[in-house]
Amino acid sequence: MMYPERERGVALVLVMFLTSLLSVLAASMMFLSQTETYASMNYKLMSQARYGAEAGVERAANFLFDPLQYAKPGTVVSDPLSNYDYSGSPVKYPAVNGAPVVISTMSGVASNYPVQAVITAFNNAAHGSLTAGNSTINYTTKATLIAMQTFDPYGGAASGTPGVVQTWQITSDGSLSGGRTATVEVVAIAEQPVWPANSYGAFATANICGALYFHGNVTIDSFDSSGLTGATPPTLQNSGGNVGTNGNLDVQGSVSVNGNLYTPRTGVGACSANAVDALSTTGSATVNGSMVQLPGPVKYPTPALPSPLPPTTSVSITGASGACATLGFTGATSGWCTTSGSGSNQKVTIDSGGAPIPLGNVSLGSQVTLEITAHATPAQVVNLNSLDLSGGGTFAVKATASNQSVLVNLVGKNADGTDMTTVMDFGGNSGGRFANTSSCSGCSMFDASMLQFVYAGTGDITLRGTSQAAATVYAPNATVNFNGTADLYGSILGRTVTNGGNANIHYDRRLSRDFYVEGAQMFSAFTWKRF
Repeated sequence: MMYPERERGVALVLVMFLTSLLSVLAASMMFLSQTETYASMNYKLMSQARYGAEAGVERAANFLFDPLQYAKPGTVVSDPLSNYDYSGSPVKYPAVNGAPVVISTMSGVASNYPVQAVITAFNNAAHGSLTAGNSTINYTTKATLIAMQTFDPYGGAASGTPGVVQTWQITSDGSLSGGRTATVEVVAIAEQPVWPANSYGAFATANICGALYFHGNVTIDSFDSSGLTGATPPTLQNSGGNVGTNGNLDVQGSVSVNGNLYTPRTGVGACSANAVDALSTTGSATVNGSMVQLPGPVKYPTPALPSPLPPTTSVSITGASGACATLGFTGATSGWCTTSGSGSNQKVTIDSGGAPIPLGNVSLGSQVTLEITAHATPAQVVNLNSLDLSGGGTFAVKATASNQSVLVNLVGKNADGTDMTTVMDFGGNSGGRFANTSSCSGCSMFDASMLQFVYAGTGDITLRGTSQAAATVYAPNATVNFNGTADLYGSILGRTVTNGGNANIHYDRRLSRDFYVEGAQMFSAFTWKRF
């Protein structure tokens, strides 16, 4: 039997139940929507705070790696290396209970850098604020010196200043204040490594077509002068003859590069100013190794000028007689210079006992060899304003041991202080030449470290070697031309490098172990966290 009257009101209960369910769903959706809104807002605030912290890291790194803002220890009198204990990590400041060296703009973190001017400058540079819409992002930083290394920079003997590279741990806090706050901490390692100064057979720093230009009958290969003595010729290898440029390598004729090509550029073919590619070839020219793309342009530091600068007077030496006085060796330095030989074999030998040798604008005739006596660590320094061998003269080194060398600092200044157009000219096929000593007991005539030409300016350098010419050329801003038919055992670095004759370049691999420069600054680690 059915009792309809007992089911009265069920519809109302069901309606109320469904209404409650829908209300709960609606509330859940509203809560979820609000949660997503808050999550998006929090992410936005966190991202803004992080970007602010990263800005602080960049500002601190820019300060520490800019020599115009921050002078490294040991490079200025006011901040000697003796202020620091850099035998371990972190670097410590012995005068403050051996505490780690810290520069800080953070509240509650005190700076203890030995030079107050650096603390003040860092405080001005490494904290500030950014505007993001209606919000203001503040950042503060601290930098802890976790490692420091000194070395003898290539060409550093000119100034007597040591090379210094540092590794800093930079900590930066980015924060937003207001109704909703956010704070993010970013920690980065900013470092500057030491790089080989001569790691290529030839390298051109210019970012242009034909920055490296090889044509004629040319081979680039390599050898290692370690262990060689006397006139024993090296064993050449059809590998390791690496070349590099920030621009394009243009090879024409019969050219064989027995190594890799390193460049930040890509592509092979025609090169134009608006589309600089990596390699252009014509004829039987080949690169037998790989084409390696660099992550960015390679920057080689400009070497320091010697102090004091050499004279700018011009002297012409056509014979040994009277040459010493003409070169300026009189009085206390008269014993530095001796002469020998006659006829077409006249020699002027300079031995200062290791003291820097100042020479002006020197021009040598075809009958004269100017010979510099090498010395051990440090290298014998010759501060030479310019050298002209277009008349057929010879510039040579006299060495008796494997650890002896001559470093020629080419200055290239006119009397009014402007730069000379040509700083070193060995002439064409009938011009002058450079060579290591004709007698080398205990050392190798093919040791490229024995004769080093270092030049900071933008003038022209024209080279021509002998059958046993071994040398390095480090001139990152100069135009370098290599002429003649005689080979070079060593390395050439210039803004542009042109090999326009039939002279091969044999790269001495030991150079990559002997000479160093400050490398590019970089970040090697990066972490972050929110508070």
